[in-house]
Amino acid sequence: MRAPVLVAVGLLVVTGCQDTAFIDRQVAQPPLGSANGFLGYFDASTGLTTCGNCHVGKQAVWATTAHARAWTDLQASGEAEPACYGCHSVNQRGNGEVEPGGFALVAGPAFHDVQCESCHGPGLAHVRDPDAVRPLASILADTTATTGCGECHSGIHNPFVEQWAASRHSTVPTGSRATSPTCQPCHNGEAALIAKFGETDIYLEHDDGQPSAITCAVCHDPHGSPNDHQLRAPIDVATQDHLCVRCHARRATPPSAGGPHAPQGLLVLGQNVGWIPPNFAYDTTRIVSTHGSEANPKLCATCHVPRFEVTNPETGDFVFRSVGHRFEALVCLGADSLPTAGPCPVDQRDFRACTASGCHANAAAARTAFSVVRQRINNFLDELWLDTDGDRVLEPSDGGVLPQVVAQGDIAALDVRDQLVTVAEGALWNAQLAFTDDRPQFGDGTVFGIVFTAHQGSGGGVHNPFLLEALLTASIDAVIATYGVTPSNRYHGSVQAVVPPAVRRR
Repeated sequence: MRAPVLVAVGLLVVTGCQDTAFIDRQVAQPPLGSANGFLGYFDASTGLTTCGNCHVGKQAVWATTAHARAWTDLQASGEAEPACYGCHSVNQRGNGEVEPGGFALVAGPAFHDVQCESCHGPGLAHVRDPDAVRPLASILADTTATTGCGECHSGIHNPFVEQWAASRHSTVPTGSRATSPTCQPCHNGEAALIAKFGETDIYLEHDDGQPSAITCAVCHDPHGSPNDHQLRAPIDVATQDHLCVRCHARRATPPSAGGPHAPQGLLVLGQNVGWIPPNFAYDTTRIVSTHGSEANPKLCATCHVPRFEVTNPETGDFVFRSVGHRFEALVCLGADSLPTAGPCPVDQRDFRACTASGCHANAAAARTAFSVVRQRINNFLDELWLDTDGDRVLEPSDGGVLPQVVAQGDIAALDVRDQLVTVAEGALWNAQLAFTDDRPQFGDGTVFGIVFTAHQGSGGGVHNPFLLEALLTASIDAVIATYGVTPSNRYHGSVQAVVPPAVRRR
């Protein structure tokens, strides 16, 4: 059978195929159909896929990815064996096909590497009738599905999907998170692709009316990108263009009855974050935290996407490779040294990521630094409000300066529902920005019958400890001066608001 020929008529622009070109030569190599509809390479020696004959733009970008050299890299690893071939070649994996195809039927160079059909499925029907058949890829991720990234990016060597499934990114949004135009861009995968990355390509679930989680394809471009690991945005820039900061930088300044929401990125950057107390003499145009400086070039990813291997302590044999896709900083480790769900005591958390950039001499030193920072933040929080009975109600019988403000009976001083930001409300905001899991009342509490909430964003204080300490101590001083209250539990004296320039970045 002769492959179909498309006549040269210049560039064809079709929805979802904006890099498609008609060409005046055959677009697939005969014989066709012997690999269950898979076509593979048009020219294996040059790496030109059959799909790339028409989709020239996608071909050019894909050729720069690790997928395009998957077979070569496997052979170079010295560990190539038949069990590996399924994820390093074109076949029924990853595309919804259940019957063998591609390399599984024709084990030759035409089906080496992870090509377009690995995700989009067999291309023969599309080549024969491009308008009638559109082999769309899925953006879903599942550890059991026969489509998507999970069929290969899983298992003890590459447990990306398993770890992602244990993360909050895997949560399918419901309620307002799935429907609200304000919430969708960061909680709904389809909306995030458009709003955060300008992605307009069509995929299998596009416009199906169903909300989706933040799946692999939201952060990684399957076709390739100029960033490492095919990320849609860089992770080594200290700006709001950072991949993670694009979402983790939403509501960091008052007013809002909902308190801070996803302020982590702005805390690390030291930008437009927190309530600024009167006479606050702190250089807020600079980052005063090594976690946001040149010492930590990958910023969020250093701590939240740590990679490490677990070996048998007796034999040294490989057991498991953690790829960090739980996205938990200082991940909890079980008795078997494998990552497990938190929360957990500090001595069960893994601090190896803190040594990756040479910031901390060793994991023990990092653990000590974390404990010290968290305790200092907790002390400052207690100066504002010590919930003595643990009922999460800010009331006069509690310790700290804010309960004394409540005792004065002025509801407006702490009514977070209006647009007026009082000194007491500003101090509460900074406490909500900084609170740790040891002080949950700042994340979910009540005052004068008014409920206030906040998402924990300080990471135990480590996202920017210098700035947080300065904001908290200045807030405490402002409450004392404004309302004439007397601190019942005084911890702080003067706080060093300026540190050596070596740990700053403009």
